[in-house]
Amino acid sequence: MSDRAEAIRTIRSGPAMRPAGRGSAFISPIVTGLALAIVLGSIVPHVASGPGLNELLIFAAGAAAAVLVLRLIVQRERRVALQLVMSEIVGENTSPEIAAMRILEALCVSQGWDVALRWEVNSEENRLEFCSAWGAPGRRTETLIQESMGLKLISGDDLPGKAWEDGRPMWVADLASMSSASAHTRTAQRHGMVSGCAVPVRVGNNVIAVLEFYCHFCLRENREAMAAVETVAASLGQMLARSHERDRAEKLYREQEILLNSVADGICGLDPNGLVSFANPAAANLLGADPANLTGKPIHDLLHGSAPVNNRCHDDCALLRATGKLRRMATSGEDTFYRIDGDSFRVDYNLTPILDHGRLSGSVFSFRDISQRYALDRLKDEFVSTVSHELRTPLTAIRGALGLLSSGSLGQVNEKSANLLRIALSNSERLVRLINDILDLERIQSGREPFNFKPVQLADIVRQAIECVQPVADSARVQLIHDPTQVEIAADPDRLLQVLTNLLSNAIKFSPPNSTVSVLLRPDVSGVTLSVVDAGRGIPADKLEAIFGRFQQVDASDSRQKGGTGLGLAICRTIVQQHCGRIWAERNSVSGSTFRVFLPYQPVPIGAPESAPVVEMEPARVPAALAAPVGSRSIG
Repeated sequence: MSDRAEAIRTIRSGPAMRPAGRGSAFISPIVTGLALAIVLGSIVPHVASGPGLNELLIFAAGAAAAVLVLRLIVQRERRVALQLVMSEIVGENTSPEIAAMRILEALCVSQGWDVALRWEVNSEENRLEFCSAWGAPGRRTETLIQESMGLKLISGDDLPGKAWEDGRPMWVADLASMSSASAHTRTAQRHGMVSGCAVPVRVGNNVIAVLEFYCHFCLRENREAMAAVETVAASLGQMLARSHERDRAEKLYREQEILLNSVADGICGLDPNGLVSFANPAAANLLGADPANLTGKPIHDLLHGSAPVNNRCHDDCALLRATGKLRRMATSGEDTFYRIDGDSFRVDYNLTPILDHGRLSGSVFSFRDISQRYALDRLKDEFVSTVSHELRTPLTAIRGALGLLSSGSLGQVNEKSANLLRIALSNSERLVRLINDILDLERIQSGREPFNFKPVQLADIVRQAIECVQPVADSARVQLIHDPTQVEIAADPDRLLQVLTNLLSNAIKFSPPNSTVSVLLRPDVSGVTLSVVDAGRGIPADKLEAIFGRFQQVDASDSRQKGGTGLGLAICRTIVQQHCGRIWAERNSVSGSTFRVFLPYQPVPIGAPESAPVVEMEPARVPAALAAPVGSRSIG
């Protein structure tokens, strides 16, 4: 206020601490005017009237009315000026602390306070903590602010604690009249403060801060001033709430940025069209590029675009299928990526879709350099291959000798010795099968086993495979059914027969007696899907991908009870990859499992598998125009 003595310097008696009054700012002037009118009305009948007295009364009444109107105008102008200053402060792009300090200054200057303190609510510790303050120039206010720094007030303690507890403004016209003053109030009195006020700062129904004011003379409660302070406090609360939310968002962003910059894996964010929206430094380092040059480009072009001409990927590229269109399915696999300079490195990658309320908004693509692990695996494979070659010759001789002994060709042996010979022969034959599978898998993966691609009728391959395993099916009392749909593809018939024979053998092995194993063919636009369906015990969901690894079986006891080396499905996957296809397993809705093999009509022969297939549990869909009527027949 420009004149603090005007309308605010009064001595007020009554309670030491009371809630600040609320209501219209016009009530006090109207009551004063009514009182003046009543007094004048009671005096006039008892006083001899005359022209001079009437004029004096009229002048007094007009002066009183003018003063009341002038006061209303001044109060309104101050409130409007305060609101304009508040809008200007909030509209400036200053820090919240500077803006809050300027708001405290504006409130003190406009309302006649000497010092203003801002206390912030610590909801975790349930207390008020000193945050900031503003004081008029002078030693008393500066010392009061310094002694208030670091203070912490509990709910109900002193003016700020009481305002926080009750959730409404508190006014004390005379601090000396408080019956139980706290240390903070005594400090304010020691520095010459006479009146005090506290106003809660709200956001909705929550009090997030409290504003505390003191002055060195007695201020009566001013409802107009209190209404203005509450309005400013509400605006300050909104500003502080926005600042807190912005700080939380910035903190979360910094934490995410630190995490992304710290991990050694390359991480790229993709939009729904497969374009890179962001890339962490590890991704740029692995690709030998600047992170700024990665954004806005298709991820497939960044990872495979620098490949040599003879290694360029084709339409059936697993990475292109995974990232080139909208997908709602997580994808993982191994592949060879190429840096900007054309240098290649082996990676293990994962693609995870981002769903926003069921809508695909993008995906996260992460990859890890496994060149060292891949090189070690190759060394291990070469070592195993070498050892297997060296073991196969003596094992063949041992198996032959044990066969002669157990058959009695070299003389009769007793029953106990014959039983031991049978066990030794069985184990030697198992070792020979294991070594042959290891060598077969190593030859296919290394490319030393060329594939002979030629047009074949897939139904003929199915019939040959069923004929091969028919004796085993009869022994297990399992019926074999196949689909006679005629589909011609380009493939290596011997290797394809090996895949189908292996899948049928597994299906028979794990099927209960008097059950059925079915083989179905479903043509599609780009190829055909072959399915082997059994009614066995099924495969757990967490094993559907693992079973295609080396020496992997659903149950560790299967190798002893059911036989097998644990390499059959790994060999199947390698052969299917050489045909540019993919193989996966599914759980049936009722019982059993289904193994599906997708084979393109015209695969591009490759010397060695360059990329692992996309891991996807998605059944093939057959267009109505290509779906042939399903017929079946039982064998045996």
